[in-house]
Amino acid sequence: MSLISINIQGITPIYEQIKDSIIAAIGQGILRTDDRIPSINNISREYGIAPGTVIKAYDELCRSGILGAKKGKGYFVRSTRISKQLNIFVLFDRISAYKEVLYDSFYQHIGSSASVHVFFHHYDDDRFRSMIEESEGKYDFYVIMPHFNHDVSDILARIPEDRLLIIDKTVPGLKGKFAGICQNFRVDIYNALTDGIDLIRKYERIIFVKSTSRFQFIPDGLIKGFEKFIHDNSIDGEVTASVRENELRKRTLYIVFPDSDLIYLIKEAKRRRWKIGSEMGIISYDDSPMKELLEGGITVVSTDFAAMGTTAAELILSGRKEKLYNPCSLIKRKSL
Repeated sequence: MSLISINIQGITPIYEQIKDSIIAAIGQGILRTDDRIPSINNISREYGIAPGTVIKAYDELCRSGILGAKKGKGYFVRSTRISKQLNIFVLFDRISAYKEVLYDSFYQHIGSSASVHVFFHHYDDDRFRSMIEESEGKYDFYVIMPHFNHDVSDILARIPEDRLLIIDKTVPGLKGKFAGICQNFRVDIYNALTDGIDLIRKYERIIFVKSTSRFQFIPDGLIKGFEKFIHDNSIDGEVTASVRENELRKRTLYIVFPDSDLIYLIKEAKRRRWKIGSEMGIISYDDSPMKELLEGGITVVSTDFAAMGTTAAELILSGRKEKLYNPCSLIKRKSL
């Protein structure tokens, strides 16, 4: 059993630790072709982990041709030819619909030559820093989504610049020749709202709802871009902290971020019998398949997250150290 090494408290998923242990044992000559490996039940009992975790590790090694299975006899080493996989650390803010689109695109285009490990910091600065510290030197590439309005360049500077890819949001204080694929939030929202100016002028006012939820990140650039838009176009508008703490007003356009705020507005419109798209307008931030169908279509300001994922994968595979802009636009639907 000593050939399997598991750190229950570590940030690397346990099934990945099991895979890494077996691959390391093969690389060191401890395991050879046709050698049996510890059974699923033995590992499960020894480390107090679910059998499904071990099964996942063994199944992935079987799909890669490293292990094989014999009915009634367990698993054995099929091949000792192990190709070096690119080991990638991905640190997102949180799980969300658009994050799935981004990740699926990235995973599809990075290919089978890479092993991708995904983690989430949930906007917790201490967690963000500790996860990067714990991962230092363990991965070939680091894909980081630094969704904070304060400077986190000091911790990111610990990652070698040739192994770093910043995604979605820039970090102005971070210097070096690292790769990046990001949005320009201030310019993007200004241009997107300008594109919809004729529809926006149907409403008497526009409210930017800055959610105070700790599970929703709103870049400062979005607020600055919104305020510049209403100023330049002499539009009655304001930024508010919560859509629930202020009385909703008819003939008002609301810009919202979390899905909970979007659903709240739709429910209130139905309760008050207001027609969405005329008596109440809604613009949601970040597109998802749900928003395309909900209420006949929710207007969104969104970047192309599938394109962002593809570009991120291409930057890693090509080794290019470019800092690229991922375009954003207003997708007009019935809610505006």
